[in-house]
Amino acid sequence: MRWMQRVQRTFRIDIETCQRCGGTLKVIASIEDPELIRRILEHLERNDSACPAPLARAPPATPVPG
Repeated sequence: MRWMQRVQRTFRIDIETCQRCGGTLKVIASIEDPELIRRILEHLERNDSACPAPLARAPPATPVPG
């Protein structure tokens, strides 16, 4: 079992699929230094455009009673 599968099984989250756009994620590094993690997270909070938001669309049409 890969470690990503273990994390998914343990925490019940899909870490191989982007929650915002549904794209496939790929692990490119495992960062364990707390200071570096803090700096990365702060940067991501300031620049929340790394993953585009899904395109907006109109609500579904509701049938008119009659």
